[in-house]
Amino acid sequence: MKHFFTLLRPKQYIKNIFIFLPLFFMGQVTDIELFVKASLAFVAFSLSASAVYIFNDYEDIKDDRKHPKKKYRPLAAGKISKNTALLLMIILFIIGFTLMAVISLKALVILSIYVILNILYSLKLKRIAVLDVTIIAIGFVSRLFVGSFAYEIQLTIWIVIMTFLLALFLALAKRRDDVQIF
Repeated sequence: MKHFFTLLRPKQYIKNIFIFLPLFFMGQVTDIELFVKASLAFVAFSLSASAVYIFNDYEDIKDDRKHPKKKYRPLAAGKISKNTALLLMIILFIIGFTLMAVISLKALVILSIYVILNILYSLKLKRIAVLDVTIIAIGFVSRLFVGSFAYEIQLTIWIVIMTFLLALFLALAKRRDDVQIF
C-alpha cells in the first residue's frame, strides 16, 4: 500500500491549494458553499494530477532507474507493475474528470487542458528548457482558473501574472537544483 501512496505523490497536492487563492483574495473563504466547491475541485484536480504523475513515471522508467533519487519511485524500482499503474491512472482520470464535470464544465475544460499539456510535457516538452519551466508555471495558473470557474469568482489579471511569475521563479530554482545533482 505504501508504494501506491508514493506513486500518487500526495506531497504534490500542496500545489493544488492555488485552487483556493481566488476565494481567499476575494474574501470569500468563510462562504461554506464556495469553500465546498473549492474543496471538491481540489480533490478532482489532485486525483487527475496523480494520474498525470503516474503517466510521467511510466514514461520515465528507464531514466528514473539511472537517477540517484528517482530510482526509488515505485515503477522504476519495480514495486508496482506497469499494468497496475496504467489501470490506476485510468481510474483516477475517470474519477477526477467526472467530479470536475459535476462542479463546473469550464473548470473541466481547464483541467483537460492541464492534463493534455502535461502528457505532452511528459512525452517531449520537458526536454526543451524554456517550455519545461513555462509549462510548470502554466500549471499553477491553471489551478487558479479551476478555482475561479469552480466557484464562479472572477480572477484579476494581477493574480494571474503574479502566480505565473512566482511559479516560473520556483520552476527555475528547482531546475537549477536538478542540474547540480548531476
